[in-house]
Amino acid sequence: MEALHLSKIISKKFKCYSNLMNKIKIKSKIKSYEIIFKKVKKFKNEENFVFFIDYIFFKKNSFLFDKKIKKILIVANEKTKSFENLNKIFDKFFKLNPNRFTTLVCVGGGVLQDVSAFIASITFRGLNWIFYPTTLLAQGDSCIGGKTSINYKGSKNQIGNFYPPNKIFIDTNFLNTLKKNDILSGYGEMAHYYLLSSFKEQVFFKKRTEEILKNKKFNLRKTIKNCLGIKKKFIEKDEFDNGKRLLLNYGHSFGHALEKYTNYKVPHGLAVSIGLDLANYISYKKKYLDKENYLFMKSILASINKKIFIKNFNNHKFLKYLEKDKKNTQNHFGVILTRGPKKAFFLKINKKDKNFQNFIKEYFFKKEINR
Repeated sequence: MEALHLSKIISKKFKCYSNLMNKIKIKSKIKSYEIIFKKVKKFKNEENFVFFIDYIFFKKNSFLFDKKIKKILIVANEKTKSFENLNKIFDKFFKLNPNRFTTLVCVGGGVLQDVSAFIASITFRGLNWIFYPTTLLAQGDSCIGGKTSINYKGSKNQIGNFYPPNKIFIDTNFLNTLKKNDILSGYGEMAHYYLLSSFKEQVFFKKRTEEILKNKKFNLRKTIKNCLGIKKKFIEKDEFDNGKRLLLNYGHSFGHALEKYTNYKVPHGLAVSIGLDLANYISYKKKYLDKENYLFMKSILASINKKIFIKNFNNHKFLKYLEKDKKNTQNHFGVILTRGPKKAFFLKINKKDKNFQNFIKEYFFKKEINR
């Protein structure tokens, strides 16, 4: 009897420990929330829930959804984040008779997250919302941090606010239907967290990217959880992007410019991975970053973006898009460069700086000839 009693105590403690291992708590001044790693068996019809669902995900996984749920299927791309498209979504939403007690449930990737969070934040002065990220990019990065971002006249993420979800549920089984390019895009986004972190974390991430290339099975949950743990430290110290969190824009100024340059033909995460490589190249050329660290980080990013090729690169056109970045001032580009692991920093660079312009041109020229 004593042995049986002890067995129950151990089992209960193990279950509690297991539950803790499957959760990450995020402290927020708006509302604290948690991430729960959990397999989704079925999205059931809940009273006063409205689902915003990615159209492609629904087509592949319609069996997961109760037929009675109130839902809006949304085709997710950068055009979805325009005000013209938001009006259409609002029209569909209000036909479902929401009220201030409605919970909005988002099932999709980063674009749908932005749309859902923005709509939740301004409808009836704020609705509860729950997020089920379905892409690696959303699971490994955008699901936490609370940002909502809408594009304006072709410029990315110009309008938005901070409005985190009440809960986030991550099911890595959702990633099984993704194409390899989507997985690489997710890794491209996660790369900037690992490159902002310790050398040990960079070695871990390098191993994971090599496993992708070899088409081996890899532990996505661990990679995702580590990545969110790195981001958690930044957002809890600087939730509203006034200081340390600015470093999370590492690679993004260049990445966003590249997305626009290619009319979004290069997916976000892959564009960010090239933006990181470019930021590191400029750091190296300006003698902030030593050659050993530069080449090591380059080897990580090459695993992700080596098939991305920009033909006949136009430096003037790229710089025009770079000028639209939110961190810029009238006369300066605001970019994140690095001196190595845990040593990223913000730097203002004069827009007329010829060396800076030439470094960008050199980088894309070298990428072209090394194809």
